Amino acid sequence: MRLNLEKLPDQTKKSSLLITISGLVSKFLAAIYRIPYQNLVGDRGFYAYQQIYPFLAIISALSLTALPNVIASIAQRKKPDQLKTLFALQLILSVLFATGLFIWHRQLAFWIGTPKLAPAIILTGCTLLTVPFISFYRGLSQAKLDMAPTAISQVMEQIIRIVIIIVAALCCFYYDWTIYLMANVAASGNLIASLIVLIYLKQRSDYSLISFLKGHLVFKEMKNIGLSVFIFTFYAIYLLIFQLIDSFFVKNSLVSSGYSEILAEVTKGLYDRGQPLIQFGLIFTTALFTSYLPRLTQLHHHDKKDYQKESQFFFEFICYFNLTLTAGYVTILHLMNQLLFEDNQAWLPLALYLGVIFLSSVIQFCHQKCFIENLRRKSFYILSIGILVKLVLTPILTYYYGILGSSLSTLLPLVFVLCLYVFLAQINLTTVINVKYFLALLVMILVMHVIMPYLPVKTRLQTLASLLIVAVSGLLVFLLLCRKFLVFHQKLWSFLPFIKEKW
Repeated sequence: MRLNLEKLPDQTKKSSLLITISGLVSKFLAAIYRIPYQNLVGDRGFYAYQQIYPFLAIISALSLTALPNVIASIAQRKKPDQLKTLFALQLILSVLFATGLFIWHRQLAFWIGTPKLAPAIILTGCTLLTVPFISFYRGLSQAKLDMAPTAISQVMEQIIRIVIIIVAALCCFYYDWTIYLMANVAASGNLIASLIVLIYLKQRSDYSLISFLKGHLVFKEMKNIGLSVFIFTFYAIYLLIFQLIDSFFVKNSLVSSGYSEILAEVTKGLYDRGQPLIQFGLIFTTALFTSYLPRLTQLHHHDKKDYQKESQFFFEFICYFNLTLTAGYVTILHLMNQLLFEDNQAWLPLALYLGVIFLSSVIQFCHQKCFIENLRRKSFYILSIGILVKLVLTPILTYYYGILGSSLSTLLPLVFVLCLYVFLAQINLTTVINVKYFLALLVMILVMHVIMPYLPVKTRLQTLASLLIVAVSGLLVFLLLCRKFLVFHQKLWSFLPFIKEKW
């Protein structure tokens, strides 16, 4: 479901660069706002919004990336009947799901262990009703190779949402709002942002979406695109589904194991600190996938032999890059915790949780490889098994091991999914068993640990300076060792964006 960027003219590549940059800016904003938010409302206030966040984030992902990409792909193939049918189907499904949220909003709020968040469920349903319109306006613009509306509206939506969330947090801090009132007001930010974005996109678009409902709708047209659309969308929200499962089970399991309501909420808030940390880590990987996957797609269609070679190299790069990133991240985690949240609570659960960066990145590669090779149905089965394993493990492990178990209930399903993917995608794992790499990684970690005790961490400014010194020192040592002792094949260096020479 990706546009073939390799064949597009320079102007289009610039537009694609624009949407890539806007996506990275948006992801950065999504990660960074949680820091002042948590500092203002504490771990319990952080918990309150994070309980409703997966609902809102899934809707945002559908209207921003998953559905617009599908719509753009269909529109470029000049399939008006499929577009009409898809729009009608989106309307029907959004109304049905929104109605379900309206009817069962109290029950859903009870199931996530926070009955006072029922108004936020209603706001979520209202936001869902905007998805068909926003996704179609964005998708139709992208089909014309005009990425500006999507790029601008993406950043606009994020800024509006964050402003409302921070205002709600300030009101909680200064005017003694309850954490539930604050979370409900914060949830309204998504609805307000969606409505403003919809108005903006409507003014920028030449299309009348009402025209898509005129004429004869042929739902059998969906057979041609149904599975691909569903699987593409399913993966786009995959980690958000994991977070949604956490919303339903983590706090409730903590209470069942003997925690008080307030302690369970604070503890879940500590666990939720992992979300911005993960998002920071995945920003880099997202940029790499966005820039290189179109080339793999083109190679698969034109030169199977080169495709196999390139995909294996890219797999190795993704493994090395994300394992190094994760190891470095874990090494400086206590400094990150101190800098961002002013204490170092829940270090071990968060350190385990950071493993999501490596696992999800490699899984994304395997999923995209299966998508390119038309193994979509098998890919969907693997992802579904991961969801089922997560559903089973989360309440059990959280009940017995607290949020350490919650972290394990996220990692273990991803490990299982990755094992299945490696078998399906026929990836050669022996190429990443590199003794020189692991020695270089070990030296990097040791250097970082040797430096840290001598650096000041009494204030946030000192902690920030210390964190930067440790991170840069470790990175430089690692890179110098890798270049000096030829740790990697030269081709792997070419995947880095600042390396111009391609081998």
